[in-house]
Amino acid sequence: SPIPAACAVPAPGVPRPLGSADMSGIAPQYAEHLAALRGLMKDNGVEVLIVSKAPVFFWLTGGRCYVPTIEEAGPAKVVVTQDKAVVVTTAIEEHKIKNQECPGWEVRAAAWAGLPGTMDAIVDELVAGRPKEEDSGRLAGAIDDLMVDLTDADLAAYRELGRDIGEALAEAAKSVSVGDTEYKVAGLTHLAYNKRGIDLVMIAVAHDERIAWDRHPLARLGSGNGAGTELKKVCMIATCGRRKGLVCSLSRLVCFGPLPEELQKIHTICMEVDAKLNLATTPGTTADQLYQLAAKAYADHGYPEQIEQHHQGGLIGYKCRHWIAQPGGTQVVKAGRAYAWNPTIAGKTIGTKSEDTIYVHKDGTIENLTPSPDWPYVDVKLPDGKSMNRPDILIK
Repeated sequence: SPIPAACAVPAPGVPRPLGSADMSGIAPQYAEHLAALRGLMKDNGVEVLIVSKAPVFFWLTGGRCYVPTIEEAGPAKVVVTQDKAVVVTTAIEEHKIKNQECPGWEVRAAAWAGLPGTMDAIVDELVAGRPKEEDSGRLAGAIDDLMVDLTDADLAAYRELGRDIGEALAEAAKSVSVGDTEYKVAGLTHLAYNKRGIDLVMIAVAHDERIAWDRHPLARLGSGNGAGTELKKVCMIATCGRRKGLVCSLSRLVCFGPLPEELQKIHTICMEVDAKLNLATTPGTTADQLYQLAAKAYADHGYPEQIEQHHQGGLIGYKCRHWIAQPGGTQVVKAGRAYAWNPTIAGKTIGTKSEDTIYVHKDGTIENLTPSPDWPYVDVKLPDGKSMNRPDILIK
């Protein structure tokens, strides 16, 4: 939705109406987000908004508000009004928040002794008795819509993340060896991502027959639950990686030696389902239509049960998925947003998956944000004449 003129981001060199706080050092990407958020607040009669949830804080500032990565919020929040936006944190986090995570933002720090009361006191001072809303309250859905409508700056950052993450997963997958445990493979993947400044917010690793057993295989050690996970032949790595809030999702498989016949068959089908979903992700298409497309694609190849065994993906951005395609889903694909589809097939002895993150352009075309360099690809041709490159299985 268009940003109201009163909240629009001024052109370079034009002073911003910042009230009492000089925030001219905010990166343009996040100044644009702040202006959009203020427009939403104005349209909904919200005087003060408290931003504390990690995905919203990321989108608004580009910074990390948490300490343990498992937390949905942390020791930093933003108090937003029409003339001020202040990050409230603790003395412990002050230097990091001001100089590393949220440069350019006004920061107020509370003493750690007496928390949460010391932070609450600063928030109360800034609110000054006015009605306030939380980012988890009545505006939550509308804020989510703002977050997934990618600006030009968001798209540029997404492309950089996608390039790096596609390269990182290929590097990790190529470093895998027979005998590695799933945890070791997870560690190799963390290393490849972390050295590019990417946090792994989801990693699933499965070896051999376990790829058919578990759709979300959390890594295990060699003798976990009475069964070894040391790699014998086939390794699958599925990931969601995050940098400055933006998340890319992608998966890759490696096979040592010739592909088993069943794996070749089901991966060919999986790539076709994936290509159909991606190429059907056009403005105006509903979540239900995409779900039904996937269900029919599985059924046409003799695997109708697969649609019931795992979700197929959906809208991505500042969360691993903002929504997933469900039967009867009314969500609509829109241009200027990113999507990630993840069809999977479990065979009798092995399983497979196909996944990348795409961007939908205004003309309805799609762009793969997460290609892996020097990776084998298949040009999957569909009956309607359309085609798309999908990642094949790397044979070592």
